[in-house]
Amino acid sequence: MKKTLVALSAIATLAIGSAAPAMAYPAGQNPTLSLSSVSRLTPGDNVSVVVSRVKRGCNVALYWVSGSMAITSATVKTTGKTPVMSIATPTTAGTYTLKTGTISGECSGGSAVSLSKAISVGKLASIVAKVSTTSGFIAKNPTMSISGTVKSGSVAVANKQVSVSLKLAGDQVKTVTATTNSSGAFSANFVGNSYEAGSYTAVVSLAADSTFSAKSTTTAALKLR
Repeated sequence: MKKTLVALSAIATLAIGSAAPAMAYPAGQNPTLSLSSVSRLTPGDNVSVVVSRVKRGCNVALYWVSGSMAITSATVKTTGKTPVMSIATPTTAGTYTLKTGTISGECSGGSAVSLSKAISVGKLASIVAKVSTTSGFIAKNPTMSISGTVKSGSVAVANKQVSVSLKLAGDQVKTVTATTNSSGAFSANFVGNSYEAGSYTAVVSLAADSTFSAKSTTTAALKLR
């Protein structure tokens, strides 16, 4: 009889141990936010997201901090993961923060937490520019010229407007615009200005649009005497 009781006790203990639900969110391990889309996204494309290490049955909301009103949510499965959530990216190129709503301590297995990840949307452009002058002496009222190219990788960025700001010791003198040609080249002239002696630079900027992220560059300094 004793042997039978011991055996039954052992079986009962084993059954309880195996039936006790293991946390889908391991204690001491924080929830995570993972992207299934890892390459650079085109503005307006969807990005796929999974949130893991959260208690089953809990709801997780997902939204952009800025740039888009898109929002979505999902209920955590028994695996401790949400189903794949799809959310549209902002329609203007740039870097944006994707964030979850607050995940309570009960759902995270620890402290309340909100997850976030920075995501770049759109193509990257590079700008090469230089400033030159018809004379290095202000007495000759020289023409200042800024020229350069805009590319995305090795591909010319054509028919894009850039802002060109001429600066003296960091202070803006004048700003004009220029448009890139089919080779991505642009030029801008500053004519008829009364220059002061000093060190001049130019800042060339490309604004973000539905294709390219914002980009700017500053030329090397050119000194007028």
